[in-house]
Amino acid sequence: MTIVIVMPTYNEAACIGGMIRVLLERIFPEITRARMHLLIVDDDSPDGTGDVVRAMASRYPCLHLLTGTRRGLGWAYVRGMKYAMDVLHADAVMEMDADFQHDPACVPHMVERLLAGADYVIGSRYTVGGSVPASWLRYRKFLSFWGNRAFRCLLNERRIHDYTTGFRLTRVKGVLDQIVLENVPALERFAFKIDLLCRTLNCTRRIEEIPIHFQERRAGTTKFSLKELAATGRVLCRLIGRNIRQIGYP
Repeated sequence: MTIVIVMPTYNEAACIGGMIRVLLERIFPEITRARMHLLIVDDDSPDGTGDVVRAMASRYPCLHLLTGTRRGLGWAYVRGMKYAMDVLHADAVMEMDADFQHDPACVPHMVERLLAGADYVIGSRYTVGGSVPASWLRYRKFLSFWGNRAFRCLLNERRIHDYTTGFRLTRVKGVLDQIVLENVPALERFAFKIDLLCRTLNCTRRIEEIPIHFQERRAGTTKFSLKELAATGRVLCRLIGRNIRQIGYP
């Protein structure tokens, strides 16, 4: 089985080298039953993120770089996922951040769940054993926790606890290859993750969550903003409307 980690970057030069070394030198050797690849999807970062990756690629055959114009996180993931499936022939694709907020040590556990038969493995902050950084401001903790509670209730989906997680591993055959990625709304915003998650759940038979301890960034600045929050609200309203139409309410 070939598993490709798709990792979008924009101005992550300060941490991408460390992430590459941890994954390729420490984590990937632990995974013996799958062929692991790391695909960096860089939106022409002005800080030289792509140059860091190019300099390291000659040492690591399983490291790949895909560049393009900056259009937003979702579009970077679309480019990366299509490249992973069409060029690298991925059997599964993992979404993962470059800034160490997602702990690389969780990767082998997620892969093992997939190899054991799961179609969709989600790294969850809000299942038993998961957590968010204690240093988060109170309002951010409130919005994240109660926002996810609202998604579960309003969308009537109780199989998972973390709708906005960006740490996910998806089987390609029968799941990811059934989704027209370019049709996912709000691809220029983080909010696309919620709609993509819902589309994936509709194609998935077996879902598993593993608890994760979400970390603070090691370098750089957060891209969380009120614009992202507003876009998330719009996506939620669209999903609620789609559910109402599907069950036949007037």
